[in-house]
Amino acid sequence: MLQFKKTLLGGIAPVLLSIALASPVIASDAHHAHGKDHNFGHFTKDNLLLTPKDYREWIFVGAPVTPKDMNDGKPAFPEFHNVYIDPTSWNHWKKTGEFRDGTVIVKELTSVGSKEAASGNGYFPGEFNGIAAMVKDSKRFSDKPGNWAFFGFESYDAKQGIIQADDACAACHKANAAQDMVFTQYYPVLRAAQPSKK
Repeated sequence: MLQFKKTLLGGIAPVLLSIALASPVIASDAHHAHGKDHNFGHFTKDNLLLTPKDYREWIFVGAPVTPKDMNDGKPAFPEFHNVYIDPTSWNHWKKTGEFRDGTVIVKELTSVGSKEAASGNGYFPGEFNGIAAMVKDSKRFSDKPGNWAFFGFESYDAKQGIIQADDACAACHKANAAQDMVFTQYYPVLRAAQPSKK
């Protein structure tokens, strides 16, 4: 939303209001069109990803869990991985079955809490531990494997992420991910939405 100085607001606001009231379809269409091309990744001048906001309102694609007691007490991520993809990239995925330039995928780490519930024994989410993210951008990250950059965040309150070395996250994703550096084999929501290729 544009912010006007008080001296301008008094004269311009009534005009803008009258246009909006007279043309609700045009205003709605413009907003809708903008939404189709909306990018959710925002960066510093050094191409570091700013901490994504409101990602829990994005598309939830899955929650794999790698608990300590199934990994000799030493899993790389001893938590649930709540994974979200930004809405624009989700819409592109449904149409093409590909991850577009600009895709942002956030992994929210949640500890394993109780192993007992009214429904039976299992692994149940505990507390939030932090977030990580991966971003596909062929211009910003042309030197990264698959043009994907991986970011870790010191806390939810951190202003920006810390880019991860290629031999950390990227190497594992390149070696094991089913499609374009993404572990689609663990996300049935993505697979179900992917258009069939004839």
